[in-house]
Amino acid sequence: MYTINLAYELRDTAFKVNAVCPGFVATDFNGHRGTGTAEEGGKRIAKYAMIGNEGVTGKFISEEYNPETGETPW
Repeated sequence: MYTINLAYELRDTAFKVNAVCPGFVATDFNGHRGTGTAEEGGKRIAKYAMIGNEGVTGKFISEEYNPETGETPW
């Protein structure tokens, strides 16, 4: 909900606010059982951190769950 509220507060600015899931990344946290690498997860996050003015805002993004658009229902 904070993502949506912050996106609304910043709607008249150049800022975009989204929650981005890196995917099921193999890390110490999950005993390296993840299907992706930390590099792949980092690229997903960086992609949306660098989103342009025409990009989405107030969304939950999971390219692993929805590879076509990344937009995922809350």
